[in-house]
Amino acid sequence: MEYKLDGNNLRNHSGTKIAYFDGNAIRDSHGSRVGSIDGHTIRDAHGSKVAEFDGENIKDSHGSRIGTMHDVMKVIDGQGGITLAALWLFFVR
Repeated sequence: MEYKLDGNNLRNHSGTKIAYFDGNAIRDSHGSRVGSIDGHTIRDAHGSKVAEFDGENIKDSHGSRIGTMHDVMKVIDGQGGITLAALWLFFVR
């Protein structure tokens, strides 16, 4: 695995913190807000919808599939869910 979700922190293979989630906010390693989770919707830092997650498929704002939970789990070691999908979308993909 290239990345690991360690509690609230996303770390790369060498253990360096790449990002973390704070409630519904997704933040980079410097603490800057890069996005948020609003129900099944993933929004960017400006509040614009960038993706939607239905439990298996990740779709962009136009409804086209950009990935699946299987794709995410191949790269990030951690519990599945919208948080993992959002971290994948902003930092891995």
